Amino acid sequence: MEKEKLLYISPIVVVTILIKYISTVKKNANPLFIIVLLMLIVLNYLAIYSFEKYFAIITLITCAYLVLYSVILKKYIYKFHLKRIISLSVIIGCLLVGYIIYSVIDLILSYIPEFTTLYVLLCAACLFIYAAISATIYLNNNYNNTVIILASCIATIFNIAISPINEFYFYNRTFTVLILTSHFLSIYLFMKFISETNPEDKKDIDANYF
Repeated sequence: MEKEKLLYISPIVVVTILIKYISTVKKNANPLFIIVLLMLIVLNYLAIYSFEKYFAIITLITCAYLVLYSVILKKYIYKFHLKRIISLSVIIGCLLVGYIIYSVIDLILSYIPEFTTLYVLLCAACLFIYAAISATIYLNNNYNNTVIILASCIATIFNIAISPINEFYFYNRTFTVLILTSHFLSIYLFMKFISETNPEDKKDIDANYF
């Protein structure tokens, strides 16, 4: 798919998600998520137009929307059940995410401007925090559809991890399609979770952990 076409398709997809979100929640729309969607329109345009030229701005916008994602999800962390969080599978998952982030940074450092290194590290930290919050919501299992936010998080990690590799190290059109698909899927799933999940509608499962 030509990048010129993507410049027009990308904002249409994001606006469609925005309309779907507003039509679902109506007056209860979270202004932070609307801001995120507007930021993503700008981010997508810059990334498609010239990823390398606007890499610093793209990285900063990515940091900003990950922070806003984390703030939006914070209210879904009802209680921190350490009993559910600490397990071998969780430790392995954290190490895997950390290794993926480290590997991507190590791979692209020689291809990016030196002054953007700090931005990349900041973005990596924001991504790790967002992943930790999403995983906590999933593992706490206080809601019926926590798997949705986990899927959104995985798609976000894939998108952010593969994008710089595809642009700086090895460009492939198939990767571009996969990146965009995972990107739009992550946004849609995030929207679906926050629009269908009321933070107050928690499952009554606390008694099992006293």
